[in-house]
Amino acid sequence: MSAQNDLKRQPRIAIFYATVGTGHKAAAEALAAWHREAYPNADVLCRDLLAYVPSWVRWCVTNAYLFMARRAHWLWSRLYTVTDRAVKPGGIPTFWDALHGAVSRFYLRRLTAELEAFAPDAIFATHFFGMSALLGRRELSVPIYYVDTDYISHARQRDPRFDGWFAASDESLRQHAADGVPGADRKAHNCGIPIAPVYASPLSRKEAREKLGIEESAVSVLIAGGGIGAGALDAVADSMLERSQSKGWHVEILCGANRRLYEKLRDKYFPFRNVVVRRFIHNICDYYAASDVVVLKPGGLSSAEVTACGCAILLLDPLPGQEQYNCDYLLEGGAARRIYEARRTGDLIEELLARPDELARLRANASALGRPHAARDILNTALGE
Repeated sequence: MSAQNDLKRQPRIAIFYATVGTGHKAAAEALAAWHREAYPNADVLCRDLLAYVPSWVRWCVTNAYLFMARRAHWLWSRLYTVTDRAVKPGGIPTFWDALHGAVSRFYLRRLTAELEAFAPDAIFATHFFGMSALLGRRELSVPIYYVDTDYISHARQRDPRFDGWFAASDESLRQHAADGVPGADRKAHNCGIPIAPVYASPLSRKEAREKLGIEESAVSVLIAGGGIGAGALDAVADSMLERSQSKGWHVEILCGANRRLYEKLRDKYFPFRNVVVRRFIHNICDYYAASDVVVLKPGGLSSAEVTACGCAILLLDPLPGQEQYNCDYLLEGGAARRIYEARRTGDLIEELLARPDELARLRANASALGRPHAARDILNTALGE
């Protein structure tokens, strides 16, 4: 068979996300990376849905989320709860569904034109924003799948017009069943949250420390505020300052996209030895592998990554809604402990270090929950491999 025919046989996929936070984009890029590994010559269209709307709409959506996630948890909780209402097939759409559908149809016409030109074999979405523009265009004759990026799904992600869903827990499958969507038992699959291929073979603790220059004997703690850099990171770090100086604890603080927090903590901890403040890093998998304990905001992608690495996890300041559900999932799975008082985090870590059996239990349970091949399994299921 000719090389040209080989190229034609490789499935073309389109993946859409929205830059509301960072997890939806990371999940989309993970799907794209796994697809390119399986089909090196395949075409992949990976796009931000917010790139198709006017800049003022994009600014409003993105900054409204950042404001609520960092400063107004109560408002996010209210919005999440009000919109988390399942619509039965043939039922009357809610106000939010009608508004979202109108915005999608009005602003995302360029998206449908680009898709028609690209002609994918399958479409995947890791965020529901704008998907009404596609779900209402059945003449595309292309299956459209929703991919969860948290362990519990929101009602908007379970739109009955999707051709299938990829959930991340059995509880999420129960949500689909409770909605009463015909065929949900066949079309909803628990494959896990898609993460990058590097998590399928992370470095050992020794290898990661050698790569990052962290002493083998040092206690290493990673404090991660998620992609948006939220949570009481400074209070957590303050609780370890004395130990970083007297006992040589190595503390890494990741501020994500929060430039203001990064500058504040960088200046605050500059004089202290063994305390390092960073923004985005591209090899966070190595830092997970090198750490004795990871203090984490329980975003879906972060949670999937640390469980794939088998980390001992301490959960910090979950956002109401999806992060709280992620927190509950990890706690119920015995893979994490909850931080209730950020100022005493250092004491909690000291207690864990004194109980190696408990640390080993947390790591083993995290590994049991980890799904490093989730993206591969999603693609294989959707494409019939």
